[in-house]
This record gives sequence, structure tokens and C-alpha cells, in this order.
Amino acid sequence: MALKGIEHIHGSDSQAIAITSVVHRKGKIWCGLTAGRYCLVPFDLATRKFETPVDIFPWVEQERPQVVLSKIHNALGMLDDGRLVIGEGILYTWDGIPFEFGASDISEDLSHLQERRKISGFPPVQMGRVGLRSLATFDLRCMKGGKIVLFDPETGGVEMVGRVPFTTYVQSMTVDSARRRAYGHTLGDAHFFVADLARGTVEDHGRISMFAFHNLVVAQDGVVYGAWIDMDRGDKLRVLRYDPAKGFVERLPNVLLDDPGPRVQGNRGVDQWLVHSSGRVFVGMAGNGHLYEFDPRKLSLRDLGLVGEGGRVTSMIEDEQGRIVFSAGFPVMGVGRYDCHLNRMEHFGPITNRYDKVYFHGAAYVEGRLFLAETDSGAGSLWEVPLPA
Repeated sequence: MALKGIEHIHGSDSQAIAITSVVHRKGKIWCGLTAGRYCLVPFDLATRKFETPVDIFPWVEQERPQVVLSKIHNALGMLDDGRLVIGEGILYTWDGIPFEFGASDISEDLSHLQERRKISGFPPVQMGRVGLRSLATFDLRCMKGGKIVLFDPETGGVEMVGRVPFTTYVQSMTVDSARRRAYGHTLGDAHFFVADLARGTVEDHGRISMFAFHNLVVAQDGVVYGAWIDMDRGDKLRVLRYDPAKGFVERLPNVLLDDPGPRVQGNRGVDQWLVHSSGRVFVGMAGNGHLYEFDPRKLSLRDLGLVGEGGRVTSMIEDEQGRIVFSAGFPVMGVGRYDCHLNRMEHFGPITNRYDKVYFHGAAYVEGRLFLAETDSGAGSLWEVPLPA
């Protein structure tokens, strides 16, 4: 069954070139952007319109004399009291340096962003508004490290919890609301960190390995899982675990995949996790586009099959019937659904044929409709997808 997506575009900010995380709260989809200081914007479900962006990172212009865009990248969670937990990310390359948008042979090609903006009726990206014209003139010492903040949508109040290490920024973060903690990893360097939201502290646990995952997950017992790659010992994808009772990161020898596969849009290893309401844990892989079930006791995977042709499984969310709705595939992602009780897989395919590159970065589910954050589109695109019963 083909689905038809409805594209809602946040076009009022010329620095907003992507939506990179979403969370549903009280009739609004809160969207984390790749943008400047205004990296958070609510989408009202009653009016189907974006509202005024939030000045969530007001310090970036003072700290950085040259433009390097901020982002909320897989780092937008919510506590039981409704406050949003936000990690400050950055538009870095995988080598941990800003992108150059100039004319040299190391400059990023923005032609696909410009084409998307043209199709959508927006003016071209202003290069000076989205990044460096020359990396040669950039002093990395101005990159102080990303902050973890709490934002109260009711009052507009922002509270700083702490900061990750110098020159690093939050690449992913998962929130344990019951225990008032958040766990994440950084870009410039893949550090693991623990944020104690009650005490207002951020503890750095050092480098994990080369990049091996797009997201972490907290199981129902409070134990955190990710992955690491043993680059010099077979290049295998292995289990990363953080048990708060032990208090340190475990790089376990248990193998998730002998071959993590290729990098797809820069990503390798674990793409997305989901803790199902039943307590079962599911994981999608970036390199091969397969969906798996993860066994925390055996520390192993059960292959459920290919769900993303070309790689990537970037979002998974549970509907009211306990089915897992996912976005997967590359360069044009499709939507599918997996019933883990019946072991039944449904593939609905792409939600639009308008563009030759459409891939998503997070999802929210509201009353039979899937809301997908599209990344790297050149504007803030939120897709609304009515799902079959």
C-alpha cells in the first residue's frame, strides 16, 4: 500500500537547513534543527503550522566569531514533568572539524540543498550564513564544548546542566526520565558522557572507539547499550554497555556483527534502537539496512530481515497496537511496520516521489499519523504520513 506524505516546511530561518530530532508534547511536535542559535521550533498540530523558534543556544554567536551551525542531533528527550532535555550539537565533519562551504577542493558540495530549496520555492542557501568560507582561517579554540540544557515549554525557562569536553559537541543523547539521567556520545571525538539531571553534572568517560553508532539506548532496567568497533582486531561491531551500578563503560568482546558494512551517509554500525513496551529491544543497522532484535542477556542479535534497501534504519517508534513503525533505506527512504507479536513485516515504500534524495532522522507518532524529521534537505522539512489501520 503506497503512502502519501505531506511536507511541512519551516522556512522562516535561512540558517535552518534540516530537522534532526523530534518529540511530541501536548499537541505540539518539538523539532530540533540544524541552524544557528534558534535550533528549536514547535509545530502546532491544531493549526499544522510552525510557531516562533526558540532562542535555545543564545551564546553561540558570542563564542564563535565565525559561523559554524549548531544542531540538536538525536539529542532531544523529555522528562516526566514535560521539560525537554537538549544536547547542543555542531555541524562538524566526521573528522571533528567544521565544514567548509567555499571553492576549494575540501569544500562541501551544497548543490543538492540548493536544488531542494529551489524546488520548494525558497531562495538559495546563503553560504556565509551556514558555515566557513575557508577552513584555513578557522581557530578551533573557540569551540568550547556543547552544553546540556533543560527547557520548560510552559515557562520558556532554560537551565544549564553542564558541558561536554572542549571542542566536542553532542551527537546523540538518550534520556532516562525515571532516574533523571541522560547518556550520550560526542562528535569531534566519540566520547561517552553521563548527565545527572538532578545534580546538574556532566561526567566524561573518555573516548569509546571509532564511530560505531548513531544512537544509544536505555533498557527498562536502566542499563545503557551502544556499540564499539575494534578497528585493529577484525573491525567487528561489538557491544558497548554502561551499567549505572558499576559506573563505568564496558567495551565487551561480544560481537553484534562480524562485518558492520559500509558507511552510508557517513554512518556505520548501529543506526537506531527501540525499547518496546514489552521490554524487548530492537535495533536497525546503518550499513546493511537490517532490523534485529537484541538480547541483553545473551548480548546477541536475531536478524529480522532487510528493511532498508541501500542501508540506514533511522527511526523506530511504537504505535498504540504495539507495532514498530520505521523509516529505512537510502537515498530515498520508505516507511514500514513490524508487528513483533505476529512476526509480520509490512513495507509501504517511499512517501513521496518528488525528490531523488529524502532521508529522515527521527519520528513522532500521534493518533495514526507518523511525523518524520527530514535531514539535509536545505530547509526544515517535517513530513506527516497517515498510516493504514
